[in-house]
Amino acid sequence: MLGMWETGIDVPVTSFQLLLSAGALLTFAAILLGFRRKPRVEVESSAVTEELMAYLARIANALEGIQVPSSEAITKDVLLRLHEIANTKPNVRVREMPVTLTDR
Repeated sequence: MLGMWETGIDVPVTSFQLLLSAGALLTFAAILLGFRRKPRVEVESSAVTEELMAYLARIANALEGIQVPSSEAITKDVLLRLHEIANTKPNVRVREMPVTLTDR
């Protein structure tokens, strides 16, 4: 790509010229985007939007207040539960069925 490119009208175009023209097009596009700074959607203030914003604020505050337990606290709880399970006796009585052999 570092060589010369031939166009249909026999005018050689170098890769530097292609790179320069691409840069000029990108600069032109950036200038056009800079002039067009009008937002596409405008939300007008009304009772419904104010109520919606109040609900969203309450949800955001509730989510910020949630505290995730640390891994150390989770490990401690699991180990305590395993210790409790190991030290408890089962409350279920095991009843064995009498074995009866019947002659047939």
